Amino acid sequence: MTVIVAGFIDFEDPGVIADMLRAAKPLIDGALQEDGNIAYSWTEDHLTPGRVWVYEEWISSDVLETHLNTDWYRNMGVHLASHNMKPPIQPILRYRIEHQEPVYDESATARGNFFTADEAHKADMTVIVAGYFDFANPAEIPDVIKSSRPLIEGALTEEGCIAYSWTEDHLIPGRIFVYEEWASSKALDAHLNSHWYRDMGAHLGTFERKPMTEPILKYRADLQEPIYDETGVASGHFKEA
Repeated sequence: MTVIVAGFIDFEDPGVIADMLRAAKPLIDGALQEDGNIAYSWTEDHLTPGRVWVYEEWISSDVLETHLNTDWYRNMGVHLASHNMKPPIQPILRYRIEHQEPVYDESATARGNFFTADEAHKADMTVIVAGYFDFANPAEIPDVIKSSRPLIEGALTEEGCIAYSWTEDHLIPGRIFVYEEWASSKALDAHLNSHWYRDMGAHLGTFERKPMTEPILKYRADLQEPIYDETGVASGHFKEA
């Protein structure tokens, strides 16, 4: 089962974020080369100064466990600690993915239900939406995100919305990373039929975007836990499994 690691870290000085992430490029590139890694990104949240969003995807809990015992992981921890991280206000979580598929079906319609699964809806399963958009003018990215603030904040008020972030990838100029978390596929489906979703699409359409190379995916998580235990040790395995 695919495992996603997601959450955020806050830093004392927002002014160091871009340079800190660029300096971390060798460590990020190293993690991306590990066997079983699908995605590994650290991106800047322009709406919460000093915040960096973490998103990782691994083919199994075993390969995540291997990563957590590598020099890439240990060196990244040292690198981040040297830039005055704040104490965490909520844990970084790992999610075990039971099913995944594109948000958009073959007719280019966004769907919250899992149309390729045997059961389109499953009660009380967290749904993650993740992917990226590439824009033609990298210099516009902070303004794209900041001008989207009312729409982002509107989505966050919707019933069942747990997280909704649009962040800048400093290692790939012009890229915005999307991360959403919903309490259920029905909550996501309601969002995709709301004016917040339609208005965001219209807003982003006012900026020149490059053709998409990868689809935005949705993931149904059957289990989630903090990646760090009560002693502060990170583990790739799920205790409740």
